[in-house]
Amino acid sequence: MKRIPSIILLLVFTSFFAKGQDWGIPVTIDFPRLGLISLDNQGYIFVSDLEGNLYQYDQLGQRVNNFSPQRQGALSQLEASWTVNIFTFSQDLQEYRILDRFINPVAENRIPLQHITLAKAATLGNNNIIWVYDEADLSLKQLDYRQNRIIQNQPLNLVLAQSSLDILDIREHMNMVFIHIFEEGVYILDNQANFLRQLPSEFDQKLSFWKENLVYLNSGEMILQNLRNGEKKRFEKPKSISAKAVFINNQNVIFQGVNKIWIFPLNQTPLQ
Repeated sequence: MKRIPSIILLLVFTSFFAKGQDWGIPVTIDFPRLGLISLDNQGYIFVSDLEGNLYQYDQLGQRVNNFSPQRQGALSQLEASWTVNIFTFSQDLQEYRILDRFINPVAENRIPLQHITLAKAATLGNNNIIWVYDEADLSLKQLDYRQNRIIQNQPLNLVLAQSSLDILDIREHMNMVFIHIFEEGVYILDNQANFLRQLPSEFDQKLSFWKENLVYLNSGEMILQNLRNGEKKRFEKPKSISAKAVFINNQNVIFQGVNKIWIFPLNQTPLQ
């Protein structure tokens, strides 16, 4: 009889943990030839296919808009988190495009060869600039896309002297520049490309942020890593899905598979 309180306590703890990891039932989008995913702050989901076509879905998984570029090519970058503008970049085509929130192009051009020899990664920044990593001279450049000129050039082989500079992705977020480097984690620079700190992280997906956290999948868990102190919060991902990436906005948690997208309402996830 003395063991009964311990058993009850164990059952209560197990029930609480299970409830904390409950993900509910998702909306599913089947998407053959799935490329990249990005979310805005209004609940919309933007998806590219392997030809660079762009599709907009609402949070119920209904397609509401699409855009097809004249020059077809897989996208290396898709960003909708700015909400007002959507940014795309294709390394294969060496061109970028900025669209409005209705996915109508407002600016599109080839990467200017007179300034940038080989753009490997690019991200939209504040004040009409695009951050571009030029693999030819290992530098991070600020391109003013309206005036088509370089306004800043920072040699990353000097800023990150001990790095391999095998750059997978770059993003501007919270007025800082985040650089994901293979097997090194994420380097954080200020808006003048000065080194701030390194964030040790292990993941294989596009940079994804929610509030002051880096968000990614690792070993079956969804991890929220604080950008300031590096602390991690871990959540077991839904067991019913096979996902390779995760994205969060104020309405949903989105998981990306090979040819499938799962939409979980945020208020029905362990984050609430």
